[in-house]
Amino acid sequence: MLHGDGVEDELWPAKYLKEPDLKARRDPTTGRTALVILNSPIPDYDYFYRLYNHASFCLCADGGADRLYSLLTNHKSGLDEIAALKQALPDIIHGDLDSLSDGTRSVYESLAVEVSQDPDQYSTDFGKAMNKVIERLPGIESMLVLGSIGGRVDQGVGLLGELYREQTVRHPGIRFWLFSEASSGLLQRNIGILPLYGPAVITTEGLEWDVQDWSTEMGGQMSTSNHIVADEIGIFTDNEVLFTVERATGR
Repeated sequence: MLHGDGVEDELWPAKYLKEPDLKARRDPTTGRTALVILNSPIPDYDYFYRLYNHASFCLCADGGADRLYSLLTNHKSGLDEIAALKQALPDIIHGDLDSLSDGTRSVYESLAVEVSQDPDQYSTDFGKAMNKVIERLPGIESMLVLGSIGGRVDQGVGLLGELYREQTVRHPGIRFWLFSEASSGLLQRNIGILPLYGPAVITTEGLEWDVQDWSTEMGGQMSTSNHIVADEIGIFTDNEVLFTVERATGR
């Protein structure tokens, strides 16, 4: 997301898809970036591993631990189960645990991965995950969310609702970056600027259909299916917006 202070902002998602500096990664007490793995397929190991190594803290939201288990054991076929899982251990598995398989839980607990339960039925696993990450990583600035908002419409809308609440009410200083399970690559030209947090006035530079002091709101006019046409783009807004960008495939 882009801050609404009128200051041009670097397109940070590209940073998280590049090779990380492994020396700077894991310090769960002072780190500023966390990775949350949702219960969605993760077919691309290199894509996941780059996000993982840019994060100081990694949380699997309930059945997200099963997705991580499958990714690591399938990709590291030359290793035994334990050795494969040790390539990318999460710091914690957290949620109401109704989706987590007994086998996955047992093996991760044998590797000293913390498993904690929040039985609250009035919050989603994503909401529980955000609360736990913020509790454990008080200096957090960016939260990388690996998983799709596709599939069931109610779950996708629920995730966006949680995102709206966290960004506007509870933790406006944290940036949330949503990464889908699409094929590997860097960034494609297709973008969207969604006024999820209320009406906004935006100005853009470097897009195929640039706008100047343009009013946008949900239910009204919105900049969707726009295209990047310059090496650098600028987006200026007087309110928070949800910025989406498609990853390139086959790279």
